[in-house]
Amino acid sequence: MATHGHLDHVGDAHLIAARWGLPVYLAEADQHLLIHPADGLGPHGAAMMQQLTASDTLPPIEDVRDYGDPFEVAGLAVETFAAPGHTKGSMLLQVTSPEITVVFSGDVLFAGTIGRTDLPGGSMSEMRDSLRRIAEHFPADSPLLPGHGQPTSLAREIATNPYLQPGNL
Repeated sequence: MATHGHLDHVGDAHLIAARWGLPVYLAEADQHLLIHPADGLGPHGAAMMQQLTASDTLPPIEDVRDYGDPFEVAGLAVETFAAPGHTKGSMLLQVTSPEITVVFSGDVLFAGTIGRTDLPGGSMSEMRDSLRRIAEHFPADSPLLPGHGQPTSLAREIATNPYLQPGNL
């Protein structure tokens, strides 16, 4: 399950999927990045891909699935929340076990900041809309596990993150 299609989040998805015979869940809007990751990296993306992998593409994945209705995996309930802005297909994943509910915020919302919106597929206006909907949708005590950096909570971000202040949404 991926929150978005950038190389640093799905670059080895083809290896894991092939090794274990697993599907890869990724929003349809980002699925092209699984094979053509340079499309999400900006003007120097193709050169970087050549340096890293000696190719412009990654191997295809046999079973790629779009997120849809809530589902269960390994006894965990998973609900998705579309949050474009970092990429067109950015998603938050709310994962619930019998003991706790956490939200994987990917590269949309970090402790004290947000994900980049200047790469291909990014949009600051979509990001603002996503942040507003996140603040309205999830309980304030929701633990957030970002794609990079320290865990945080929605309450902490609403109180301190400059991007979640009323004048910025």
